[in-house]
Amino acid sequence: MPYIKRIEINGFKTFGLKTTLTFERGFSVITGPNGSGKTNIIDAVLFCMGELSAKRLRSENFSNLIFNGGSSSSVRKNEAKVVIQFDNSDGRIPVETATVTISREIDRNGESVYRINGRRVPRNHLLEVLSMAGISSYGHNIVLQGTLTRMAEISLQERRKIIEDMLGIAQYDAEKAEAESKLKEADIAIKTALGQISEVQKRLEDLERERNNLLRHNFLRREIKYLESVKTSWEIKSLRAEAEKISREIEALEEKNKIILEKRENLRLKRREMEGELRKLGFDEVEKKQARILEIQTNISNLKSKLNEIASKVSSGRSNLERLKKIRENLQQRYTSVFREIEETEEKIKQLDVERSNLSREINEKQTLYDSIVQKLSEVGSAFEEKAKKINEIENELGEISKEKVSIEGEHARAQSKINIFAQRLEDLKLKRDELKNSYGRLQESLSKLQEIMNTQMGRLNNLKESLERRVKRKGLVEKEIKEAEKVAEYAKEVLIEFEAQKKMVNKIKSEESALKNIEDLVAMGIITGVHGRLKNLIKIENGYEQAIEAAASGWLDSLIVEDVNVAFTCVETLKRVKLGRVKILPLNGLSSNDDVKVPEIDGIVGKASSFIKSEKRYEPAVNFVFGDTLLALNDDAALKVSKDGLRAVTLSGDLYEAGGGVEGGYYRSPIDLSSFIPSDGTLKNLEQAVKALKGHLDNRENIVAEINNDIAEAQGELAKISESMGKLEGEAERIKKSMIQVESSITQVENNISDLLNRIEKEKAQIALLESRLQEICEMEKLKREEMERLRSDVNLLKVHDAEARRESVSHEMILLRQKYNRVESEISTLRSKIENVLKINLNDLTTQLEDVSEQISALEKDIESALREDQEARGRIEELERTKVEISKLILSDKKEAEKFTSQIDVIDNDLLKLEKTYEEGAKKLNDLKLKIQTINLQLNQHIERLKMLGYESPLDIMQGALKDVDSQIESMKLEIDRIGAVNQLADTQYVEQASRYKELSVRLNELEREKMAIVRFIEEIEQKKYRIFMDAFDKINERINNYFSRLTGGGNASLKLENPENPFAGGVDMVVQFPNKPPILVSGASSGERSVSAVAFLFALQEFSPASFYLFDEIDAHLDAFHVERLGELLAEEASGSPLQFIVVTLKPEMISKASRIYGVYGQNGVSHVVSTTFKGVA
Repeated sequence: MPYIKRIEINGFKTFGLKTTLTFERGFSVITGPNGSGKTNIIDAVLFCMGELSAKRLRSENFSNLIFNGGSSSSVRKNEAKVVIQFDNSDGRIPVETATVTISREIDRNGESVYRINGRRVPRNHLLEVLSMAGISSYGHNIVLQGTLTRMAEISLQERRKIIEDMLGIAQYDAEKAEAESKLKEADIAIKTALGQISEVQKRLEDLERERNNLLRHNFLRREIKYLESVKTSWEIKSLRAEAEKISREIEALEEKNKIILEKRENLRLKRREMEGELRKLGFDEVEKKQARILEIQTNISNLKSKLNEIASKVSSGRSNLERLKKIRENLQQRYTSVFREIEETEEKIKQLDVERSNLSREINEKQTLYDSIVQKLSEVGSAFEEKAKKINEIENELGEISKEKVSIEGEHARAQSKINIFAQRLEDLKLKRDELKNSYGRLQESLSKLQEIMNTQMGRLNNLKESLERRVKRKGLVEKEIKEAEKVAEYAKEVLIEFEAQKKMVNKIKSEESALKNIEDLVAMGIITGVHGRLKNLIKIENGYEQAIEAAASGWLDSLIVEDVNVAFTCVETLKRVKLGRVKILPLNGLSSNDDVKVPEIDGIVGKASSFIKSEKRYEPAVNFVFGDTLLALNDDAALKVSKDGLRAVTLSGDLYEAGGGVEGGYYRSPIDLSSFIPSDGTLKNLEQAVKALKGHLDNRENIVAEINNDIAEAQGELAKISESMGKLEGEAERIKKSMIQVESSITQVENNISDLLNRIEKEKAQIALLESRLQEICEMEKLKREEMERLRSDVNLLKVHDAEARRESVSHEMILLRQKYNRVESEISTLRSKIENVLKINLNDLTTQLEDVSEQISALEKDIESALREDQEARGRIEELERTKVEISKLILSDKKEAEKFTSQIDVIDNDLLKLEKTYEEGAKKLNDLKLKIQTINLQLNQHIERLKMLGYESPLDIMQGALKDVDSQIESMKLEIDRIGAVNQLADTQYVEQASRYKELSVRLNELEREKMAIVRFIEEIEQKKYRIFMDAFDKINERINNYFSRLTGGGNASLKLENPENPFAGGVDMVVQFPNKPPILVSGASSGERSVSAVAFLFALQEFSPASFYLFDEIDAHLDAFHVERLGELLAEEASGSPLQFIVVTLKPEMISKASRIYGVYGQNGVSHVVSTTFKGVA
């Protein structure tokens, strides 16, 4: 095992000079006067092992660890260093060398450097390497000054804790804590699972109720469907009979109309003959003239329509013309504004050019002055020539750097300006694109609306058919729901009957409670007076005695307390008359007292049961009557003794011992309320009302199929209106499509412009990034150069060059400001020129183009308006010409008509006859059409009823008699009412019920798994406790054995042992120590003297060291409180241990008895504030 071969201390605490201590295995002593620096050697070892606590090293801070020499020494140190060399022959330290050297250095700033074999390593690495060999600054093998004193005064728990720390019991405690945490999580998971199971169980009960409602609802639907099919079959039969009757009427009307048609044809033939005669007189010419007048009239109407169109076109054109003129005026104003802005910008550029020239001239002048100053500085002196030259070079470089920096900043500003200009242009283009897209969207919306209208018209039939199918399906579902609901209603009736039966049974069982309730009701109504109430409501039982008092009462707690015997007889007679049951009654006046029972002096008897009951004084006779002869016992033995003595007794757990030895006992259970097993009257009443409401709801579904048929008829009527407006819609859609193509083209052009601008912006941003990167490099370079220049200047005599330097710095600063201003002006000029070229001129060109487009549109509109006005004049002239022609032709017709009047009068007579026949025929035809329409309606109704019958599930009408319809409507109405009472049903209740049942099963399985996991965790905790106990007790026994050995050797025959304060559970108590010094009785260590406690602490310490052995031990004045005898015995013990094993003991001591036993002695002494060490290898110096 590794041991310390060499310790080298330099600059640590009092060791101002390099001091080396060489050690071997065996027993070595370090001694010297107080304050010489002995303990500093131990501190040096701790320091080198990585100790971070300055307090443990007996110092205020780490800087105080460095040797300062004091006032009497001329030696000063800026750092402290400690080197320890370990023998690593067995390779326990994981370094491939026979010796391992570790070191630690610290400077005045408190920064430490750790090394292993000269190689610098982190502290953590050093600690890890040492820990693998069992070496640590906190090990049990290092006992510092005062540790033994504290160990002698430790408490029992602290002594146990020391043993636990040595054994690593904390690991088991951590595992147990983690397991207990998991156990808590398991408990939470179990509680959560129980909560989930409770919720699922509740949901399962709700779903069972919903499923019953669904089944009843569907049953009622099926019944309604059947009854409606009965009604429909009867209506089909009635409609067919009416259709046959109408068909006979149609045949008679058709025969009559046939005769009228023959007469009409004869009169028309005669009229044509008269018209032939009339034509011979020139009537044909008159008709031609009339046709000409009609044609002229039509032309006049067309021309007037054209005039209206022209007027509308002219009005619209003028409106557009005004709008375009306003746009042109606005564009001209914008053009003037942009042109003026260009002129102002160019003027500003001229001013900036002048300013730039002035700045350039000033920069040149300053540069000349700067060069002259630099020349003077170069002549300051030969001693500083080289450094000044270097400073000059650096300043020149800084000047160049500054120029480049200013140039880059100017380029950066120009690039940023371009980006801002491009961004402004980009925003304008995006606004224009958004406007175009909005226009396109509006056009698209208009086109979409038109297409929606067209698609709606074309697809309306399909929609109606789909609607019809949905209604058919809905009807089927409704009928199915009715049948299921009927089943639910039947089931609810059965449940209601079952609950009524249960209620009657409970009422029979609870006859006493009913009787008491009846009496209390009569008292409340004032029919019976003198009743105070039940005994249990008039008394108060002390906490903890409830079970005993209830058992002792033997049922009398529910007895009625009345004023006297007369009131008691009244109650009894009342109960007999109503036949409700029997009750216990206690009349206050007339009760015998049980106060003569005396409490025997038996252990476990605490007094009478009545003494643990509080009540008003007037109720004390009743309390004494029931409880006065009963004693309260704390246990069964006392109660049994009292019972054998002829007294009645009750225990706290409720076991009742009757006088003479009878016992009434068992498990105590709270009284059961049988009424909780059945619903209340209100609940049963609500259930009965719900059943009635369900039946009423089922009866309210008779118009559903009729509504569907009406929808079909409406759809058939709307089919004729589909194609009326398609032509106009198609024309408008075509116009919108052309406009959309134009807008799309404009959007594409704008998108291309935006893309181009984005590319240019990205290029400028990339350029800015490069400039910023270069600028950062320049700034860093400038910083380095200035730091170098400042360093050089610090070496130069500032008294000689101060003025020149100040002047040069001033000029340099002015040059930098001028160059910055110059670059800003140049950047602003570039920005303004870029704005003129890239924004203003482009806007000006755009405005010019827009003005030209608007002017062309205005010119075209003006031409269109002039053309329309010319057309208007031509149309008005043509109308006047046609009016004159119309008047001339009318005059010619008037003259020809007079000659034909005699023929026309005969034709008029024929026309009158024809008119009468036509009227008669029209009436007959109308009546015929009405009958045909009616029969078509009947046929349609027949088809609808047949379709309805098919939807109800019947292919042909049912064969029924008229009497079968007597109660159909009332039955349907009743079922619909019942459906309404059921209300909305969950159509998925059946499926959800199955799912929830499966979920309940899964949760139950999961709960079982969680219970098993919990038990596994509990077993694991028990195993940890057992293992922890076993390890502790094994170590305790070994330490006990060894402490006696060491104590005996230290005291010359004494005995010592450890004693557990709580042997059953060692961790619940401490560890005490029993010591017996020679010729003295054994005592606890706490009762021993301070010296004896120190001896005991040394024995305990050695027992622990042997249990956890190390290769070397450092003891700092562990013999401080021992007398000479025990010091000598301790020295002998250390010498024996060192000689009998390859161990190393290094002990700091002042006692000669200890020094005399060592194989090697190191003497430490102080001289001028510096510690020195001498050594010898002989024994017996003391």
